Amino acid sequence: MKRRITSMLLAAAMTITMLTGCGSQEKKTEKTDTGAIVLDMYHSWSTDSERGAALDKLIQEFNKEYEGKIEVKVTINPDFPAYQEKVKTMISTDTTPDIFHYNFNPNDLSRQKSGKLMDFSEYMDDEWRARFGEGDLENLTIDGEITSIPFEKAGAVFYYNKEVFEKAGITEFPKTWDELLEACKKIKDSGVTPISLYTADDAWYTCNLFTYLAAGYAGVDALNKGGDINTEQMKEAAAKLKEFWNYTTGDAIGANYSVAMNNFASGKTAMVIDGPWLIGSLSNDIKDKIGIAQAPTFGDGTVSENYVITDAQTPWAAAKTDDKEKAEAIVTFMKYITSEESVKQLTLEGAVFLSPKLDMEDPDVQGTGGLLGEYLALNAKAEESTVNIQRNLSTAANSKLPSLLEELALDRLTPDAFIEQLAAENK
Repeated sequence: MKRRITSMLLAAAMTITMLTGCGSQEKKTEKTDTGAIVLDMYHSWSTDSERGAALDKLIQEFNKEYEGKIEVKVTINPDFPAYQEKVKTMISTDTTPDIFHYNFNPNDLSRQKSGKLMDFSEYMDDEWRARFGEGDLENLTIDGEITSIPFEKAGAVFYYNKEVFEKAGITEFPKTWDELLEACKKIKDSGVTPISLYTADDAWYTCNLFTYLAAGYAGVDALNKGGDINTEQMKEAAAKLKEFWNYTTGDAIGANYSVAMNNFASGKTAMVIDGPWLIGSLSNDIKDKIGIAQAPTFGDGTVSENYVITDAQTPWAAAKTDDKEKAEAIVTFMKYITSEESVKQLTLEGAVFLSPKLDMEDPDVQGTGGLLGEYLALNAKAEESTVNIQRNLSTAANSKLPSLLEELALDRLTPDAFIEQLAAENK
């Protein structure tokens, strides 16, 4: 009887020990045979893209410079929506990558509040802090902790096929939204579909257009402050978005980024609203035909002529560790990848626009030609900006967004009802 009670107590103790350790056990620091600290890096930039190839080159250069001390090993998942969900799962199951990136959403701070991310506050000296754009670090400081390092913050601009515009009798990119709608009619009459939109996944193109329209009605400050989206200005923006739906492709409902992007890259559509990464997806045959333009306004001064919608801040983060040596290795890599030379290399070779500062007076930057040069020049003169609205929606609203957009496009929802239902999901 005594042995049975002892066995039961031992079993209970083991169970308690296992439960106590579950979800809190830190990953052991891995080292190479030469004693180099191994950092597992997880990201979504495929090496067959310009930005992915540029990032991979930079990582290889880092590994060479720090050979025998630090080695970064990379795992890539190019399906970004799936990648983001995987990151959340890894954090919740205590398999957080040593280094990873994600789209920041102020309505979803589950990563930052998990207690499993490294706080860079003690390492953020004045020199490193000065590398970042005004407000970016502040926006990513949650409950006094810097759990994310600003990195990518790309503007979404209008790319347009100059040849198609000319054939439709349009000599310059429209300055107002009504002029753009008139241009869409001319382009459609000429036999080309005016603009690429889509509803699946994050509906990036559609939400870029929607956000530009919303900013045009309400101003960027109203969107930057967040809050209730059930406003008259948002309803007006939804109504104007519905007008543009008459000028997109028949496969836009249910299509994803790849389909919509390829419609533009193949010349099937005349316009798209995208970031700098699009440039690397364009063939040389069509690249010479493409121009870049700032978005129209309503001509009433609500927004400046030089305003831009951006993607969400896509920062780097790291797994929390009690190993001081490993933490310092992570900081070393983070400082390397956000350095002036690294940012220049990623921008010029990878066609990405980053939050760490780029010296626009650098002769190499000033001498950048082609579409990337146009893109950099347009972003450099932007007077105000706001983030694509989809990036600030709640998880519930994001999951509902594709079906709501489809209902709006198919006339099953009025613009007012679209906004009301989206706002209800966003609470």
